[in-house]
Amino acid sequence: HERFLEEHLYSCSEVELNRIPELDNRVNAPVYVYEGYYHSLPTSEDIYSKNPNPLIGKDFYKPAASPFTRAFYDAFRFVNYEIFDRLKIDLMGASSFNKTTMEEDVCHLFAKWIDKGFHFGDLSIQIHYGRGNEEKLTSGMAWHTDAENSLLHLAVTLRGSRVLHSKRIQIIANSTHHQLRRPPPRSLEPTEVLEKQKAGHVYLSSSTLMRHAPQFFDTDYSTRVIAIHARILYTSADIDQFRRVRTRDSWERLTNVLANTLAAANLQIPSLAQVESRLLLLS
Repeated sequence: HERFLEEHLYSCSEVELNRIPELDNRVNAPVYVYEGYYHSLPTSEDIYSKNPNPLIGKDFYKPAASPFTRAFYDAFRFVNYEIFDRLKIDLMGASSFNKTTMEEDVCHLFAKWIDKGFHFGDLSIQIHYGRGNEEKLTSGMAWHTDAENSLLHLAVTLRGSRVLHSKRIQIIANSTHHQLRRPPPRSLEPTEVLEKQKAGHVYLSSSTLMRHAPQFFDTDYSTRVIAIHARILYTSADIDQFRRVRTRDSWERLTNVLANTLAAANLQIPSLAQVESRLLLLS
């Protein structure tokens, strides 16, 4: 993560931070929150897509992240190509897509997003410092589930320390078929899992499917938290269509395929050399 910190956004002074026009300033002293919305596709062109902040949620021409940041996510997709290609193939196999009527379902649409390279294409760069959020965490206000763009959600912490709280049901895989299956309703209660996130830590989740909450501690600017949240890139029209065709059955098929794929995946974090190699290929 040290190479990331050479980028201006992740290393600038507090005064300089306030001069970056793309940042959404949500400062309400003594809590300081800034968020930038970028894309991680290979092109340097702006990409028309939905703002990932649900309080905004409008489509706009999303600027490209810095070249090194885009190269990291391009390299991540490249070194894990087989995993996400397998996910795409399995989603297509689970799809009820009708070639005659061209009637789509959520499995087919999700597979198309992966095929276009839109997974981890939507970046939310979040900067937090000031008072922590203990009160919101205790009251439950910090707990939430994400929108569908977080069916694949890769989070990278660049500075500071925070804790990810999540409520999950720990399922034992079928040892014979190496697959996961959703347990019967109310058969298991979710337990709260706490995972500390420090600079250099990375996690991949399906934050759409689990209640979670970030815990922030009292910090100043020098100990601020910076994290990049990479999600699926789509437009409002894309997600509206996804929701129109979603059925209980198709959603069950999608989430089962996703769980089975990720549970068996041996994900790789690209090396600095691999990122720099991809950097040479960016437009």
